[in-house]
Amino acid sequence: MRYYHGGKPLTKFEVALGRLLKAVKPVERKEEVYLTECGQRVLAEDVVAPFDVPPFDRAAMDGYAVRAADIQAASPVQPVSLQVIGQIFAGDAPPEWGIREGACAQVATGAPIPKGADCVVPFEDTHREGDWVQVQKAYPRHANINERGMDIRAGERVLSAGTFLTPAKVGVLAALGKDQAKVYARPKIAILPTGSEIVRPRAPLRVGQIYDTNTYTVTSLAALHGCEPLPKPIVPDEEVALRGMLEEALSEADMVVFSAGSAVGERDLLPRLIGERGELLFHGLSVRPGRPTLAAVVGDKLVVNLPGFPASCLMMAYVLLVPVWRKLARLPEWKPLTVPAALAHEVHSPEGLRQFLTVRLQEGTGEHGAKGKGYRVESAYKESAAITSLSDADGFIVIPEEVTFLPAGEPVTVHLF
Repeated sequence: MRYYHGGKPLTKFEVALGRLLKAVKPVERKEEVYLTECGQRVLAEDVVAPFDVPPFDRAAMDGYAVRAADIQAASPVQPVSLQVIGQIFAGDAPPEWGIREGACAQVATGAPIPKGADCVVPFEDTHREGDWVQVQKAYPRHANINERGMDIRAGERVLSAGTFLTPAKVGVLAALGKDQAKVYARPKIAILPTGSEIVRPRAPLRVGQIYDTNTYTVTSLAALHGCEPLPKPIVPDEEVALRGMLEEALSEADMVVFSAGSAVGERDLLPRLIGERGELLFHGLSVRPGRPTLAAVVGDKLVVNLPGFPASCLMMAYVLLVPVWRKLARLPEWKPLTVPAALAHEVHSPEGLRQFLTVRLQEGTGEHGAKGKGYRVESAYKESAAITSLSDADGFIVIPEEVTFLPAGEPVTVHLF
């Protein structure tokens, strides 16, 4: 077993993730949003159709609305002649008149079907001369007609609370005449960068300072997975400031995410402050990168302290926080796309640590250098401090704790970013 600094045992990744998912409580707040803004949101109430869709029988294509009984003998050799007594366009009200024996009406796609007609003959199966049309093919009743209620029946529950609103499901709401939907609110995630050595972009750098990247990477990822990020000012490594910002974040957000300050150095105060306020879930993971990660429950809210190094911070956000955020937001489970590949070179991994190794995809080669035989991957990882360890990567592979060596050519599964 790997031991953390000070003799504290490290927590296995799957145990840590399980504790977070058990502790997180899906958001309960609801809000009304316009349909133009509700894509990728989660419906907060059942939707029952107040009327049929379509609300009337309508033509499925351009042609002639006829009585099917009149054209049963129609063929190219012996066409049936019908009198055209009217014309109906999409958007017209259903006419007062109906179709009698031996008559028909010209209809456009989407036009209401007149009384008496029970099928539509497409233009290509007719030949018109003046007010008469020759039908050259027989069609059965209901042919080429979208019947009332064909899509949705009045009283039908078409969408249930908890439904993830894809573009098609938003279309269902629009078809029912709704311009708004009641959805669950996006969980608010307070994002707090810490450290006296970091400054916001565009601020002048003095010797010993670097620009804050973690606020922006974690904010972008949280927004991508259904949350409302609340980026906070940089908090210096001072107990009073850290304690005050923790309390402010807990009062405003559904979850709090710190970056940096989770190690065991003299100025890393957060583990103690967070531990004093709540129940510690873990401090130190048997992973690489991301070993100093910490999490606790304060009241009914999660507080997570990610490492300060950019690659460690973002990787832990991907693999540890994304599943938690999505449960908090009531979104479907995250299942990243994967591709099979082979290692382009050997890889060493530390014993006892699960390694999330960032990789770049290369197009594979077959016999005589021919391209197109799958993918090969090479490591993109530099150091935990290097954001390019992720920005230059296409995805990552997972190396289990018990594996310390993978030879070149070893099959691997790449989880794509």
